[in-house]
Amino acid sequence: MGEVEEVWRRAGLDELDIIWNRAAEYGADGEAPEGTPQGIVQLSYLLRVYNSAMGGGLGFAVEVNEPFRLERARDAMRYFGLPELAELVADLIEHDLDGDHAESRQDDLDALLGPQDEALETAFRVKAAERPADFGLE
Repeated sequence: MGEVEEVWRRAGLDELDIIWNRAAEYGADGEAPEGTPQGIVQLSYLLRVYNSAMGGGLGFAVEVNEPFRLERARDAMRYFGLPELAELVADLIEHDLDGDHAESRQDDLDALLGPQDEALETAFRVKAAERPADFGLE
């Protein structure tokens, strides 16, 4: 276990919180290390675009993420059982990553994420319970 993960554990984070944080770091870096479990890789793809949108809006997320990253996020949303979110990202891709169009869809994103963006965390926890090996939990 790394030093950062030890700090997270002392802070009271559970194993799934630590996986989430690790995936967010991989997403920010752009790639997960080779050998990373598939579920964590998928979560990193989703969180890269999600965190961009939370930091500056959906138009910003489209601006700072290359098309292949949006495609990965779309596929990750499908993996996590979030088809409406995946369709929203597919719509952004179909509209040639137009920032104005993306900004016009911000309310749709907010509605799909739900209060406190609970849809993502719930989908992640459900998938981890269904397929723990995908997250290195077995």
